[in-house]
Amino acid sequence: MITAHGGSLNTERNSYEYFEAVANCGMDAIEVDIRSFAGKLYLGHIVVPIFKSGRIPLEFVFEYCKEHDLKVNCDVKRAGLVAPVVRLAEEMNATQYVYFTGSVHKEEIAYLGGCDAYMNNGFYPYSLKEGNIADIKKYLDSFASPHIRGLNVNYRFTPESLRDAVVAAGMGLSVYTVDDEDELRKIVNKGYDNVTTNKPDKALEFMRRQV
Repeated sequence: MITAHGGSLNTERNSYEYFEAVANCGMDAIEVDIRSFAGKLYLGHIVVPIFKSGRIPLEFVFEYCKEHDLKVNCDVKRAGLVAPVVRLAEEMNATQYVYFTGSVHKEEIAYLGGCDAYMNNGFYPYSLKEGNIADIKKYLDSFASPHIRGLNVNYRFTPESLRDAVVAAGMGLSVYTVDDEDELRKIVNKGYDNVTTNKPDKALEFMRRQV
């Protein structure tokens, strides 16, 4: 799966411009940062925009995904957002489009419903290194949730040998945010579950050509 990182193709992150730019790019998923403000869910990386004209509600994103048949990586920016995101997805019949990354805490696993999640470093009580892979796998398995798909890792801090060890242990792998074209060319053809990039057009080109 190729996910277009928020701000792909030189657009502003979490902006209407972003959605327009990637609509026909051909990727499998989009990525948005989610925060809450005044009891509603909006897009926002650091904060929710002050002015209403700049606020994009999560309802817009789910309608967009349904219209374009795209998955959405809901990167939650703090704990406690999984349950309200899932409730909204259920209300809008959009759960099949949602997968989570970001600040998902162990207490929130029970609220995933039909949505999947890839766990960032910090969810599991071990440092991410090859000697700890078995312990990380055991920890994830202890939740007995089919919706914990595996790990979400920054490619800059996870060498190829470590990423391959995660996959060999039976965990799914989502890799972010790969913009260096030489690295992107290699990573998209490794067969990982997902690659997030600001260059989804290039990722798809490399995947089609298998180069």
